[in-house]
Amino acid sequence: MSTVSYPLVVMASITLYVGASHLFLYLNRRDAHEHLPFSLLCLSVVVYDVFCIGLYNSTSVHQGIIWQGLQLQTANVISIFVVWFVSIFTRQKKNPVIPIAIVWFIVLFVFSMVLNHNLTLTPLKPSIKSVSALGILHTTYYEGELGLFYVSGVLSAFVVYVYLLFLLLNHFFQTRDRSSFVILAGLVVYFLGFANDTAVAARVYSFIYLSEYAFLIVVLAGSYALLNELLSLYKSAEDTRQNLEKKVRERTGDIQELNKELKHQAERDGLTGVYNRRFFDQYLEIEVRRARNRIEHKMAAIASDQDMNFGLAIVDVDEFKKINDTMGHLVGDKALVEVVEEMRKHIFSRDVICRYGGDEFVILFTRTSREGILRAVEKIRRSVEEHEFRLKAQSPAQRITISMGVVIFTDLPAMSSDELLGLADDRLLAAKKKGRNKAVYE
Repeated sequence: MSTVSYPLVVMASITLYVGASHLFLYLNRRDAHEHLPFSLLCLSVVVYDVFCIGLYNSTSVHQGIIWQGLQLQTANVISIFVVWFVSIFTRQKKNPVIPIAIVWFIVLFVFSMVLNHNLTLTPLKPSIKSVSALGILHTTYYEGELGLFYVSGVLSAFVVYVYLLFLLLNHFFQTRDRSSFVILAGLVVYFLGFANDTAVAARVYSFIYLSEYAFLIVVLAGSYALLNELLSLYKSAEDTRQNLEKKVRERTGDIQELNKELKHQAERDGLTGVYNRRFFDQYLEIEVRRARNRIEHKMAAIASDQDMNFGLAIVDVDEFKKINDTMGHLVGDKALVEVVEEMRKHIFSRDVICRYGGDEFVILFTRTSREGILRAVEKIRRSVEEHEFRLKAQSPAQRITISMGVVIFTDLPAMSSDELLGLADDRLLAAKKKGRNKAVYE
């Protein structure tokens, strides 16, 4: 095999791999339209390289002309795919020159197979060239002189490739896209190889043909440009995904905070900030079940009284209606807030205060002994009684008292939550009847 054939075998293998890779990319991403013409360009270059190998290993003009004709026909096919690829890459959808150029090369391809040999290639006009390059590559080209048809085809290709270079250069200046510059550089290399081959064919000087080598540069440049665009697209998609995930996390965090706030608002009294009646009813039921389960399962032996005990106190602000009627509802609201603050001073964080309605509150003392509950109740009553309520600016301090009805679970373990509340309410009424400012727990 001729020494110039070995590099072609390597180049054809590389080009075949590149073409197959981009065809695979196109089949998996149909929106990446430029990969289809580029993959077909690569595969046609592989065919061209095979025909070159046939030409370089020919031993007669008759053999050489057969391979030379196949070369020139394939060159028209390559030109079709080059024009198609560059037009998509440079966004030439409305350019009328592109379809005309493609149709023209199709016509050249079809007519090259049916025209008389005198217009294409004929063994009657042999062109045998013995050439060498760099003192290494030696070969003899057995060819025929180009007929008028092929000469016109060469001139057409020259004009079209100059136009494609212009499109790529213009696209580069408009977009500053490095990929278009890489393809431009590859086509410039091919154009120089094309010019060299034209000069060698015309016997201007003796040298090897370079188009087939230049095609590899075009293939590698095009592959680099397409993969670079694909990488940029992937990076952009990844950035978009990360930004979206970040926004989702932020939005999820906002929603969670909003849900917490809504839950807080649903459970809390808007004026005093303590729990509302709806929450307290549920919580009391849970507390009653917890304490009763401990007793039913005979866990008292391993748990102290305070672990399972709780106390319930209904608190009513004495003569609160008089405050509202004489000083207004805003002052009454301020008084309720201050009463709650005094109650909070004497309970644990595990205990629960609820606004049960109007000026009525409920306190649930959890995991506390009977003596501890009674001490806390008395401290709360006395704290409110001794507190100086300054409800209006420039007004003298006022005294407010509270009455309390108290029940302790260990005293009445068989009662339901409703029964416990009812008994506490009865004791509250008893405290009122005894003159107010009292706590009744028996």
